Amino acid sequence: MTSNTISRKLVAAGALAVCANASAQGSVTLYGTVDAGLTYTTNQQFTSADGSVGSGHNYAFSGGNLVPSRFGFLGVEDLGGGLQAKFMLENSFYTGSGNFVQGGAQFNRQAWLGLAHEQFGTLSFGRQYDSYSDFLGVYVSSNSWATLYGSHIGDVDNLNEAFNFNNAIKYTSPDWNGFSLGGTYSLGGVAGDYAQRRGYALAAAYTRLPVSLSAGYLNLRNPLDAALGGANGYIGDFACSNPTALYCQLQNAEALKAYGAGASYAIGPATIALIYTHSRLEHSQYFADSANPHGRNVGFDIGEVNLTYAATPFLQLGLAYIYNNAKVDGGSSTRFHQVNLGANYALSKRTALYGVAIMQKAVGAGLGTDPATGASANYAQIPNLPNSNSDRQLSVTLGIRHNF
Repeated sequence: MTSNTISRKLVAAGALAVCANASAQGSVTLYGTVDAGLTYTTNQQFTSADGSVGSGHNYAFSGGNLVPSRFGFLGVEDLGGGLQAKFMLENSFYTGSGNFVQGGAQFNRQAWLGLAHEQFGTLSFGRQYDSYSDFLGVYVSSNSWATLYGSHIGDVDNLNEAFNFNNAIKYTSPDWNGFSLGGTYSLGGVAGDYAQRRGYALAAAYTRLPVSLSAGYLNLRNPLDAALGGANGYIGDFACSNPTALYCQLQNAEALKAYGAGASYAIGPATIALIYTHSRLEHSQYFADSANPHGRNVGFDIGEVNLTYAATPFLQLGLAYIYNNAKVDGGSSTRFHQVNLGANYALSKRTALYGVAIMQKAVGAGLGTDPATGASANYAQIPNLPNSNSDRQLSVTLGIRHNF
């Protein structure tokens, strides 16, 4: 055997040893969810080719209902001394077509890199969800069992995480005897205008079972462009890219400011949760006219109470009531009463069947606009569905969810 052959074998053995050591210290996990179902909705408004306005029932294939259909990569490397390097890349997609959500962005949910320490917390950099939504979103039924259709009106308070922060720096503390806190800061990145597209969020929580308490604040400049992907990227209730959007341009505002508090209490197999948020869109272009070219302010006071009950180890039942009150500065208010009712049956640790019914009743002056007359209209609109042509709407969703 020649010396060159021996050298090559020693180099190869050394490389294998290095790879084995790196594998022992770090890992990359592929994870995700596939969710698909059928959604029935009453009173969906539509405009015919001749310009007339009608309504009708609708049966539609739906996906990402109970949990967004997604896949992602979570990487962790142990750096020693309790310190870890972490990254996450996560994408949402439409189950029916396979297309990416939010204008086809590659990793539209999360794309961040950071350091985590068991004593000092986690500091991360990139596209990620804000601390306000992280800490308060755990109390709403839409993030547990009620599907995205059971969220608050337009998800204007972002508890269902309709948007993420881009170019963000985020800190999340460890658990200090039940107390934790978090903060997120998003750099606007606009030369000459530091405040444009800037965002920040603060939140804190205390969890000592059976009690959990949280509070937080969110401030985001130019929400449509800063976080919602602009007119063509945003896909929610207020999206102009949705041809049936009733409230197009509502989140085309100078700023979104929100604060809220939530609590939950577990009693055996039952958990009751309460949440209140106040969200304010400043100078919304939805209300722009010749008298108010910069738009007007509109505030949303939203309260939710929900109950989940584990009837068996496999069957979970849920009931929620949501009160949405929208008030325009100098104008009257519009209220949306919503009831969520649902059941989730686990076939295994990874697979579940679910059924959810959402009922909504609109009361007051109305935020909508009649497409035929241009007058204000009091239309119900269950979140993430086309609006009704009346003040009532009902939706029922049946589906299956699988985690991997």
